[in-house]
Amino acid sequence: MAEDGFVEVHGANRGNNVVLHLFAAALMVTGPIVYAANDGGTLGIVLTALLLPLGIAVWRGIARAKRRLLRLDEVGLPATAVVLSVEPISEDATVRVRLLIKGPDVPEFLIDHDTRYGPGLKPGNKLVAVVDPDDHRDFELEY
Repeated sequence: MAEDGFVEVHGANRGNNVVLHLFAAALMVTGPIVYAANDGGTLGIVLTALLLPLGIAVWRGIARAKRRLLRLDEVGLPATAVVLSVEPISEDATVRVRLLIKGPDVPEFLIDHDTRYGPGLKPGNKLVAVVDPDDHRDFELEY
């Protein structure tokens, strides 16, 4: 616990995500490998045109997520998120949670958050949160 009574949140996966990086690399090299194995050919060209940009996008997305999480670790402010409502939005376990987030240095605000259902997501429950002071839409919950 922190001195002000809030729990310090340090989420998982702040480091290098080897599996996702390997997946992105596999996407990027599939087209050129098929192209080289077939001595050229339309299939290799099409796969390269489709999978190379997709692999680059996955790689960049991984880097962007890591930067966001590391920023939250560095400048995130502790807060409390009160679950106001939980509404299923798809046939799987995805729900839309309406949260009231507030903290000593975080002005009170309401936000809708789409996430996987968890047992802590019941109306009235208080969750531990970390909020980016510059962008209140960027936060992390612990439940």
